[in-house]
Amino acid sequence: MKFETRNQKSKILNMAKIDKINLTGESVGQIEVDNKLAEFKCAENLVHACVVAYLASQRGGNASTLTKGEVKATGAKPWRQKGTGRARAGYRSSPIWRGGGVAFGPKPHSYDKKVNKKVKRKAFYGSLADRIREGKVRIIDNWDIDKPQTKIISGLKKNLSVRKLLCIGINNDLNAALSARNIPDVYFADVGSVNVYELVNNSDIIISEAAWNVLWERFNGAA
Repeated sequence: MKFETRNQKSKILNMAKIDKINLTGESVGQIEVDNKLAEFKCAENLVHACVVAYLASQRGGNASTLTKGEVKATGAKPWRQKGTGRARAGYRSSPIWRGGGVAFGPKPHSYDKKVNKKVKRKAFYGSLADRIREGKVRIIDNWDIDKPQTKIISGLKKNLSVRKLLCIGINNDLNAALSARNIPDVYFADVGSVNVYELVNNSDIIISEAAWNVLWERFNGAA
């Protein structure tokens, strides 16, 4: 017979739980969350670094201007050096002239910022654990929808009375993703590509059971 100490019993009793719902938003039970994940925490600066890196990566960096050497203009002097009463001018592509080149103007470049994998992982699961402790995460059986129907996801958001909803599924939940794409403040992400910014930028999160298992296996395997 296995006996449990008082501390072990308290840990079991205090284990975090996530509400399990169906596609209409009705509660159908609860899922226990291992304390290893529920109590996981990370420093705020790690989350900030990941959010800044994500937003920076969304910038195109395509702005471009012509320098004085790239402007197509004659190389002849506009007028002679002396005797005209005007300031000296050597070329028409000068930045001080209208139609001339731009001094220190923007050129195409990347805004990407590097964040190592360990930081990304800590920030991701730290943010996920925070949302679990806030009661903002729900589990759904699956996202099985026969065909794209906006009213299903829209009705789910309305029944839950949430502001911004992040839905997380697996790569074969295409109909659910298509159903959510035209609904304001509803975002559908694949479990393989969901990031820290999406976790913290949405008020509520719904994860399919299959996607939840993937997240837990990744966390448990790397812990």
